[in-house]
Amino acid sequence: MRLVLPVALPPTLLIWLALAGSMLLWLPGRAQTPPAAATRDLTYYLTQARQNSPLSADARNQGRAGQLETERLRAFYTKATGTLVGNYTAVPVLSTDGGRTRLSYAADGSTANYQGYDVALSNGSLYQGYAQLTQPLFNQKRYQAYAAQAQSLALSQQNLAQLSLHDLEKLVGDQYILCRQDLDQLTYVRELLGILGRQRLLVQKLVAASLLKQSDYLLLQIEVETQQMFLNTYRTAYHRDLLDLNVLCGIGDTTEVQLAAPYLPLKQPGVLPSLSGFTQRYRLDSLVYAANQRVFETRYQPLVNGFANGGLEAVDYRDIPRRFGVSAGLQFSVYLFDGHQRQLSRDRTRVLTKTTRAYQQNFATVNPVRQQRLLYELRQVEERRRLAQAQIANYRQVLDSYKRESIAGQLSIVFYVQVLKNYATAARDLVLLENSRLLLINAYNYWTW
Repeated sequence: MRLVLPVALPPTLLIWLALAGSMLLWLPGRAQTPPAAATRDLTYYLTQARQNSPLSADARNQGRAGQLETERLRAFYTKATGTLVGNYTAVPVLSTDGGRTRLSYAADGSTANYQGYDVALSNGSLYQGYAQLTQPLFNQKRYQAYAAQAQSLALSQQNLAQLSLHDLEKLVGDQYILCRQDLDQLTYVRELLGILGRQRLLVQKLVAASLLKQSDYLLLQIEVETQQMFLNTYRTAYHRDLLDLNVLCGIGDTTEVQLAAPYLPLKQPGVLPSLSGFTQRYRLDSLVYAANQRVFETRYQPLVNGFANGGLEAVDYRDIPRRFGVSAGLQFSVYLFDGHQRQLSRDRTRVLTKTTRAYQQNFATVNPVRQQRLLYELRQVEERRRLAQAQIANYRQVLDSYKRESIAGQLSIVFYVQVLKNYATAARDLVLLENSRLLLINAYNYWTW
């Protein structure tokens, strides 16, 4: 719809109408972002990341795998095992009898002149087939050592998965903040385009009435095109960063949605740095080293097994029907000397444990310093953010004043456009400061775990 002004109106009335229109069209505050099909918040993406990541399944499965391994070790070291054994051994010899050489078996009575294994040792052949039951004895300590090793390894693997999941949550938070930065940049560019559009409409009317120059209108038009290019750039960046966020969270969706402003309160640090989620890794490493050493020590414990079997054992196939029987006994073994391996293993475990304690002590020392640095930077950013907000409010007042003065012919459009550019720079800096504030909070919360 086009507004046609009668040329018969005096210039002062035209200026008054333009000023009145500008007051009606000028609405301070940011332009509203067009509504999206759906709105999601940071909690939604963190939940999706935890549910969809294989790391969550890894943490759960490591605990279950540790339990199953403990049960297997219990069966291996404390329960009886049954086996079936079957053997057939043939020991042929070349015998020379009466000048003739023939292939025969020791069991056939070839004891004079022959080549092959000694018949006194081999008996010519062996037939075995029996079932055997073996029961480990006095093995409870050995089982406990191996079970503790399996459990400590499972806990260590769980902790590594949880650390990786914690890293993923920080990445998701950073990516979400980046997407919100793109949205905030889109918001202030849309606001600038709204201001420019209203101003351009008024200038166009005044140019048509020969109250302003055509160059004033073209200057505004150039600035509108500049901001439209920024709008396209930020819209593209938001779509790209949103898809990257979906990839991090394992979401198979390419729909463009609206993201709510993140709520990121500062976490309260724990009372003891030794209880941090990061230091659990070093504590569990020490447990693994100690468990490995206990397992190594079990080799110096006596090993006792009881066994019983029943079946066939014969050296001549003709005797097989009469060679079925049973047997039972005990097996005993113990290390006497192995070149001081026991002490060497203890020394190695002691060295590895010292290294782990050094890492733990270093983290307990530097992490509070890291946290204080982040808090200091956060305070500085919040102060700059407060000043930037005040600067934005002043720019709004100056723009309002310059707008009326430029329409009234008291100020060149060039000055108005320059102030508008400065306002755009200040608005961009405010968005970057807000983004820096959120990133610092996310980093602080990451290390306060």
